[in-house]
Amino acid sequence: MLALCKASSFAGLAVAALLSITGTALAQGWNPQPPKPAPKLVGYLPDYDGSYADFAKTLDFSKMTHLYLAFVNPPFCDGTCTASSDMTFSLGQTDADIKTLVDAAHKAGTKVVASIGGGGGDQQILQFYNAGLSKQLVHSLDKWMRQHNVDGVDLDIEDPSNMGQPYEEFTKTLVETFHPEGKIVTAAVAEYLQDAMPDKALHMFDFINIMNYSNYDDAVTALTYYSDTKKVPKDKMTLGVPFFAQSGDGNIEETYSTVLAAYPDAWDRDMVSGGSLDDGTTLYYVGQASMARQTELGKKYGGIMIWELSQDVTGPHSLYKVIEENFPKKRPEPCLPGFPFGR
Repeated sequence: MLALCKASSFAGLAVAALLSITGTALAQGWNPQPPKPAPKLVGYLPDYDGSYADFAKTLDFSKMTHLYLAFVNPPFCDGTCTASSDMTFSLGQTDADIKTLVDAAHKAGTKVVASIGGGGGDQQILQFYNAGLSKQLVHSLDKWMRQHNVDGVDLDIEDPSNMGQPYEEFTKTLVETFHPEGKIVTAAVAEYLQDAMPDKALHMFDFINIMNYSNYDDAVTALTYYSDTKKVPKDKMTLGVPFFAQSGDGNIEETYSTVLAAYPDAWDRDMVSGGSLDDGTTLYYVGQASMARQTELGKKYGGIMIWELSQDVTGPHSLYKVIEENFPKKRPEPCLPGFPFGR
């Protein structure tokens, strides 16, 4: 939702006066530094684990800055993709339920972003850009985004064998299409993908969401890699944290709520094993104390990204609650009359 500033005449005069004072100060050598951007709290919400209308009633948007709808994708082509292939984007929710959720998020000042691709779903995107159909596909995506009143797009491609020049061209098309509309363009990224992604594409995004989903030391390593090696500004990266557990080999994955049901004290540690769940397989995750620590780390950069909101529990052992308790209140982004609010 793109809200334009609506300043009263008094406010307009105040802004004019402020600009006049600032101009004088600059002429005298004052060099003001812009305030550090507030950290972002990004939450992915899948389309396959409950009704969006129900989530609209239960999600706490008070500190969430961005809600990502996962995943909005076109269908697979019947054979090789062509300009006449079906490029209609869809989400596994009714239009009415999507509207209910989007309206609830907007009412709370939370931006809503359409996440495209995803693990496996990325094949539905890359089949088109590999066929040189970036502009046609983005045109179709633009229709879906306008219809559902969302504020941006998130690109989640997780196939390193399909992230070369066509990926860069697709990213460029997204930016050239949506920035003029006042919409953001972000990406889900990970170190294991980065050698395959052109650096030029990486630096086109408004911010990136780092899929770390691991322990504190790994989080530090990932953030340092992007800030020092890839030269991404710290305030343009969020640290991905998991609301799920995995086995050491990654072959087993359980939601945090499932782990807590099987191990009632799981909230107080970062590993469980020996119980009835998955034949006692050792599962690793981020418990409450570690989540608080990673939240503090993410705040030193661009914020926190959650995969994903439906995997949490309610009550005192909620991981989202831990993040919220350690997160600052949302604040409006600077705005001048005639300029878009909160890009």
